[in-house]
Amino acid sequence: MVEPSNPVNPSNVAAIEKASGRSWADWVALLDEAGAREEPHPRIAELALERLDVANGNNGWWAQSVAVAYEQHVGRRLPGQRPDGTFDASVSRTVAGRRDEVARRWSDLAAAGLAEVRAGAPGPLGAGPEGEPRTSATDRRAYWRLDLDDGTRAAVSFEDKGADRVLVTATHTRIPAPDGVASRKAAWRELLAAL
Repeated sequence: MVEPSNPVNPSNVAAIEKASGRSWADWVALLDEAGAREEPHPRIAELALERLDVANGNNGWWAQSVAVAYEQHVGRRLPGQRPDGTFDASVSRTVAGRRDEVARRWSDLAAAGLAEVRAGAPGPLGAGPEGEPRTSATDRRAYWRLDLDDGTRAAVSFEDKGADRVLVTATHTRIPAPDGVASRKAAWRELLAAL
């Protein structure tokens, strides 16, 4: 395996090598030869896809993985960084109850917290609400979403996981710098603990 010039998650590289049957050094050489260093992310993924034949047929997903790892390798993307340059923070926990019941509990807790923030209390997420929360549901999941006044977004999803257990996942997107991820994760862990 080639030692990257910039941080690339070694487990991602190992997974890519195993799935593709090609060493990371070979991937770097192939993409360099194709001029990928000057290409945008979608084109790098296309170049990877043209050179990929994964047995399980999930070539598109693996091509994206190769493109992200390559961008990290050449120093265009930090681990965890999205194509737009922002970062996401995500935490989850499993709680007792059924999906709709847990989603209602969250909405009640969030409404109380948002009322405090609107009254001048400091927000645990480092930003206040921009508008009102939105809710939606599919057969599989329920969602709660909120835009924040610092340009970030919060989303909480609820999915039944067996009898009387719900997987609750909070995702905070558009975080402008990597140093904001840990504090957002800590805040979300604390918020979800109240469920």
